[in-house]
Amino acid sequence: MQHRIKELDVLSYRKVNESFGKRMICRIGIDCGFFVEMNYMLNAMLYCLARNIRFQLYSESANFGTGIGWTEYFLPFCEEVHDSFHREYNLHRPPSWGRVLRGCMRQKSAGLIKWKIKSVLKTAMGRVTAFRVYKEYVLFAQDVAYNPDEHYYVPELGMDCDYYEAYGLLARMVWKLQPTLQHQKDDYTQALALPARYDGIQVRGGDKVTEAVLVSGARMMQLLNPQHGDCVFVLTDDYRQFQVLQNGYPGVRFLTLCLPEARGYVHKNFCQQSSDTRRQAIIRLIISVDLLLGTRSFIGSITTGPSVFVMKQRFDDPCVQAVDCPKHELSSSLSLTIGERSAISKKHLKS
Repeated sequence: MQHRIKELDVLSYRKVNESFGKRMICRIGIDCGFFVEMNYMLNAMLYCLARNIRFQLYSESANFGTGIGWTEYFLPFCEEVHDSFHREYNLHRPPSWGRVLRGCMRQKSAGLIKWKIKSVLKTAMGRVTAFRVYKEYVLFAQDVAYNPDEHYYVPELGMDCDYYEAYGLLARMVWKLQPTLQHQKDDYTQALALPARYDGIQVRGGDKVTEAVLVSGARMMQLLNPQHGDCVFVLTDDYRQFQVLQNGYPGVRFLTLCLPEARGYVHKNFCQQSSDTRRQAIIRLIISVDLLLGTRSFIGSITTGPSVFVMKQRFDDPCVQAVDCPKHELSSSLSLTIGERSAISKKHLKS
């Protein structure tokens, strides 16, 4: 390849993808936050593309939707299947037996063993059901053997690149807002009076404290070091964090789509809200991340899904940094598990 491509054409991708025989059906929106699920999906797409496996999507039961699925927010990019058994049997890969047993020892309970056995049995039932429905063996996303050191060579698409470049190409290809969302983004941008040049940060609260150390907006602002009159867009799930920033930096113009009543995202509570409330929250999240993808500079955390999504696409941008990971370690850290990233984050924040 003579030059690095910046964008993948979705029609070309579909032509290549649909030429493959063996296939994977990836279910998105199972039980994690939106950008964790997005990351799983993109890794599954990369796995399939590197091995001549046709990637298909099941999203009707997605926890971020109202029964429509992926195309409720984004333009289609691949063939979708609609067989409802995926909701019951197409699951995330469960932890290894070693991790399960260590967890049982910590909790002094056999609950994780029971959950693991139930998950294995459900997956087995899903594979049998899929074979009966499709008359062939199909892969699920849990079959992905993730390898961040893999090289991606797909001459039909002009791809000859490493993991992060390939991830960015696919992420930009699938991240195409539906016209209704694009109109809402335009309305929000106009209402905020968002300037052409602005910076961005993500400040997380809520249930993230169960996985990682929460980082204050003030800590991020120290790294961002804005000048008087600068504009900073803030993605946060706790409006109080936004108010602290406003009070602490009166010379900076802060903007957010966070609602004044927001007091931290808790995934369990979110899933119990009405479908319309969930939908509007997801729309604000998607538009917020879309705005963060276009910032002059960005400060986030390696432990939060939206930040990881932005940083994976802009990891070689010197103006994109993690508050809890040195810049030279960012590319090696972003592909680790949440537990490993949390340990790096905690260590760096204490230093």
